[in-house]
Amino acid sequence: KNYSEVLKKFEEYCSPRQNVVYERYKFFSCVQQEGQAIECYVTQLKTLASTCEFDEQENGLIRDRIVLGIRDNGLKERLLRESGLGLEKAIEIVRAAETSREQLRSMKEETAATVNSVKRNRRQNQPKQSSQDYECKKCGRKHKPRECPAYGKVCTKCNKKNHFAVKCFQNSKNIHEMKVPENELEIYIDSVTEKVQENELNSDSMNKNVEIVSETWYKSVTLNVNDKYFEVDFKLDTGAEVNILPLYVLNIVKVKPKLSETNLSLTAYGNFKLKPEGTIIINCSTSKLKNIPLQFYVVNVKSKPILGLKGCLELKLIERIDAIECSKISKNELIKQYKDVFTGTGEFPDEPYHITLKDNAIPVIHPPRRVPQALQPKLKETLDKLEKEKIVSKVNKPTDWVQSLVIVEKPNGNLRLCLDPRDLNKVIKREHYQIPSADDIISRLEGKKIFSVVDLKDGFWHVPLDEVSSEICTFNTPFGRYKFNKMPFGIASAPEIFQKRNQKLFGDIEGVEIYFDDIIVAGNDEASHDAIMSKVLERARSVNIKFNPDKLQYRVSEVKYVGQIISKSGIKPDPDHIKAIVEMPTPKSKTEVRRLLGMINFLSNSYPMYLKLLLH
Repeated sequence: KNYSEVLKKFEEYCSPRQNVVYERYKFFSCVQQEGQAIECYVTQLKTLASTCEFDEQENGLIRDRIVLGIRDNGLKERLLRESGLGLEKAIEIVRAAETSREQLRSMKEETAATVNSVKRNRRQNQPKQSSQDYECKKCGRKHKPRECPAYGKVCTKCNKKNHFAVKCFQNSKNIHEMKVPENELEIYIDSVTEKVQENELNSDSMNKNVEIVSETWYKSVTLNVNDKYFEVDFKLDTGAEVNILPLYVLNIVKVKPKLSETNLSLTAYGNFKLKPEGTIIINCSTSKLKNIPLQFYVVNVKSKPILGLKGCLELKLIERIDAIECSKISKNELIKQYKDVFTGTGEFPDEPYHITLKDNAIPVIHPPRRVPQALQPKLKETLDKLEKEKIVSKVNKPTDWVQSLVIVEKPNGNLRLCLDPRDLNKVIKREHYQIPSADDIISRLEGKKIFSVVDLKDGFWHVPLDEVSSEICTFNTPFGRYKFNKMPFGIASAPEIFQKRNQKLFGDIEGVEIYFDDIIVAGNDEASHDAIMSKVLERARSVNIKFNPDKLQYRVSEVKYVGQIISKSGIKPDPDHIKAIVEMPTPKSKTEVRRLLGMINFLSNSYPMYLKLLLH
């Protein structure tokens, strides 16, 4: 099998299976719900159709479902009369019909906002109100005795309790009183049907995000328009980038402010275009703040007034906790901003590590190994550099232990110096700190969408050694003996000691997982990811931890970690691992067979069907 075929089989195995019959049942059973906007209904149908495997028939079946599923029988009859009706034409007709209905309602003034403190216009000859249902002088509404909604509330005009601003006794002539017909009621109008929990007005070019969700908070805010005060219940929507004020609110309170032109357009999910009538700056007040100017986009649609994230923050209706601005800085900009974290040599702030030996330990001195003549200049250069950075030191006195040096050439041509401490490792007392498994880490990353991975530069060298342990790690070179002042590669206890100290330093940060020198930052969205990333970088800066800029994976939706590719959809095997298995030569010895099985076994826990996939 070639690489692409094996990869395809792994992807098919990992993909969730769909019951096409059941998916089609849900599609053909979908009808427009009461109050559901046609755009939301069309979007719902398209989402359901995406898992039905309709192929080229998809548009036609969505069209049929629109005709059969809409609630308006008159509109349904009109669609049936259309010859050669296609999907786009059907959507255009129902969209135009819905827009016409909304405009007609607006013309007839049949809509009303949730505006507090409404004083109804009573005529002289109206019958006297009963004691059971009267107009309250504290709130301006009709209610039964001892049921006033203003009780305990703070007036945004005078900061005193138990009345609303429209009934304030101080400067009450400046508070706007709306007079509405006796039979007109206050109603709450949703921006979108509650069936659709997320409906984004996507940001693209001049577009802004206005995310509308089913679970929202509401807050009464006093607006000052042309020196007229009135209270409006706003939906607090932290997913929105702008503040929205429907035009009918201004019509009801009978103010006609001058609107500023705007070239900004709003596009709802499902490609529903929304063009603002203009913008207006309004002074807003709450019980805590007075006359805060906010910009509102005035739209001629049936919706609730919305306070976006910026408006909520300026009025202090919400608090930003441990957050950073989502400025979407690039990887290079991040490295530049934290240049001190991505350069130099780091060190854990703990005490130097002491290598504890067993009581029966017998020191061993290994003879020097020969180094190829071609590598010796590069080795000397590396030793000089490490000595300058105080990673190693020259040894000029006798020592009980002398290890052999192992030289590994990195892909970039640099040398990695390791020990071959086989005799030493046999007598080291280990702490046996538990290392998290890849499965445990992956399970805790479920549901995360944005990822970054930082790698501790020369990870083990962050662990300093005490003097005794440093001398135990003495090694031979063609240029004399040296000793490691930091934890060298090859020591049996190094991985667990490193994991323990790294976990102690970063493990308390929520959204962070640690696997030796690799730290993954995972967030539900960009804002939460950036907040976690900021904590990690600031923590590293404060304790002199250094990350490798060349291995940084920053702010991605799919990341390589613990030998897997991790994304919000789940996991899949790293293509590099599969490619290495597929391209391995046919094993011809016992050792080569073991090597192959070891590579395959790495994937076996996550992919128990790997043998079947590879052999078939």
